[in-house]
Amino acid sequence: MENIQKRKISGTGWILIAISLMILFTCGFLTALVGIDYGPHEEIALSLTPRDPVGLFKAHPEPLWHLLTYAAVKILHCRVEIAAGLVSGLLIVLTYIIAFSAIRRTVPGLESHEIAGLDLVLHLVGAVYVPMFNKEPYLGQGTPNIWHNPTTIAVRPIALLIFVLTASIVIQAKKEEFENSIPAGRAVLTSILLILSCLAKPSFVQVFYPAIFTLMVIWLIMYKGKNLRTAIQLMLMCLPSLAVMILQFVIAFYGGNSKSGGITLAPFVVAGARTPSIAISMLLLLAFPLLMLILSAIRKSVTWGDIFAWLMLLWGLVWRLFLAEKGERTYHGNFSWGYMLAVYLVWYTAVRSYLKLYFSEQMTGNKRGVGFVLATIVLALHLVSGIYYLIYLIALGHGM
Repeated sequence: MENIQKRKISGTGWILIAISLMILFTCGFLTALVGIDYGPHEEIALSLTPRDPVGLFKAHPEPLWHLLTYAAVKILHCRVEIAAGLVSGLLIVLTYIIAFSAIRRTVPGLESHEIAGLDLVLHLVGAVYVPMFNKEPYLGQGTPNIWHNPTTIAVRPIALLIFVLTASIVIQAKKEEFENSIPAGRAVLTSILLILSCLAKPSFVQVFYPAIFTLMVIWLIMYKGKNLRTAIQLMLMCLPSLAVMILQFVIAFYGGNSKSGGITLAPFVVAGARTPSIAISMLLLLAFPLLMLILSAIRKSVTWGDIFAWLMLLWGLVWRLFLAEKGERTYHGNFSWGYMLAVYLVWYTAVRSYLKLYFSEQMTGNKRGVGFVLATIVLALHLVSGIYYLIYLIALGHGM
């Protein structure tokens, strides 16, 4: 009975959740009205032909956000700009809810208002803004919270759910010393979600596939091949979405409607175009997650889930630093989207670690110390910068 009581959400928790949802929905709705990427995507939404799914997929192979917006226009009889704001706002709210539920399930002994408050912070933070270094808060640095691109907003809740499920699968497999198969229900669900993520935006699987492969190779070496069955099952789980991604790749780069000139190696060209220093921009973006990784390592509380998120970030960084599209789309930065999603996921693990180290039941009777103070200050800098970025978008009228 005591554990059941602990699982209940307090009145303060419900109030904070409600406030958080209203804030995030409003921010998502308003930024949809000014986001620079919305216009072309709204035109695609209005031009969709849902009764011809094959033709729809050929015309636009990542249609999830557009289908949702199309449905909102038809059901609500509203302008596409309003529908776009409603869809993106609700998707941001969904991401918040998934993060809240995942943290609540994986970190015991937290008060619901603590999770709700830090979850809101997670979905407002941005790169630390240093105007004397770069006058633009987003371009050059990136952000864990993309506001101007609807397809990234659409894939993010799916990506978070896939990450949480996959992390639980691999951690459980290791705990059982790889003696049991991956539960069929989880495997099928994750496989379906991977397909759905491709239909939202294939950038997530571009970091997910190599990261899970790298993790399995590391384990094959560490555990002398014991995880081979788990690795094969994970590969089979990925195959359906891999087929979808290959089709998307062919259509996007070699289809009749393709606007891309192909892919080329262009080391540091795109990533360095908007920043005086790629390394400093990354530090401004990842200061809090890096600090929490160090503090967790000192306390020996880094999990394989954390490592998995950082592997995705490393692979996203490879694509971002070395690949570009040819021609007029070179500086669109389309090989940075996987990196940005991975940035959000390492931020999620960092906030979870912050709650685990300084607010969970294991902190009972312990002093939080210098690490907590330093982490809180750095997190506050990210939060203030993220709020300024929203003002920069909404009140100052910048599209990105």
